[in-house]
Amino acid sequence: MYRGLTTFECTNCGHTFKSHNIEYKMTVLSVPQRCPQCGSVRTTPIYSEENTYKSLWEEIEQIEKEREEKRCRAEAKREAEEEAQRKKQVKKRKHLSRGQKEKQDKQREMKAAKRSKRQQFTEPKKEETIILGATWFPPGTPLKMDEEL
Repeated sequence: MYRGLTTFECTNCGHTFKSHNIEYKMTVLSVPQRCPQCGSVRTTPIYSEENTYKSLWEEIEQIEKEREEKRCRAEAKREAEEEAQRKKQVKKRKHLSRGQKEKQDKQREMKAAKRSKRQQFTEPKKEETIILGATWFPPGTPLKMDEEL
């Protein structure tokens, strides 16, 4: 549950900052917010005890470590698959004649051009506000409203 803004203190660098106070798993504790100065998750609300947050910090750091390992494994797997695909293409290309290679290069260029056209999108105008799906704004969030409704 959102409980407003609170002043947090980083135990690593001592930096104090204001951030959102969000209830942690239906307990009295607040979710530690990442320090904007050093990036550490070892932060506490300014008037709370550090001892109560130690297990919470370890849990959050373990989750982040697992996510990073999973991302690295997925990236390594993707790179290995790409390398295998490149080797396979080189092997196929060795046996082609010059004309066939030129034809294949043109086809690749056309596919790349089509992909780049599909990926282009128009940026919304500065005065437009686009909200997709259900959206919740914390109390005190300034919203730009049209004067003519």
